[in-house]
Amino acid sequence: MTVTLTPEQEKFVAERMSRGGYSSPEKVLDEGLKLIEQKEEYERRHAELKREIQIGVDQINRGEVVDGRQALAQLREKNRQRLRSKT
Repeated sequence: MTVTLTPEQEKFVAERMSRGGYSSPEKVLDEGLKLIEQKEEYERRHAELKREIQIGVDQINRGEVVDGRQALAQLREKNRQRLRSKT
């Protein structure tokens, strides 16, 4: 694949290489592509978290809540039972 850069993009790549962080234009572009992948993963995770939060908000609105102390007690008991079953 051949990629044609604008003069501004060429200048950007050349500046990054002159700073010593990249040894070739390919390395600059590779870093840019990695950042795109990270951004897409961040956006995917962000959307997933928003969905999970909405599930929680909906549960609260329906009254499906547990007192914090009660929830911790239930978790501790569940952990105790799990530990007992291992021995």
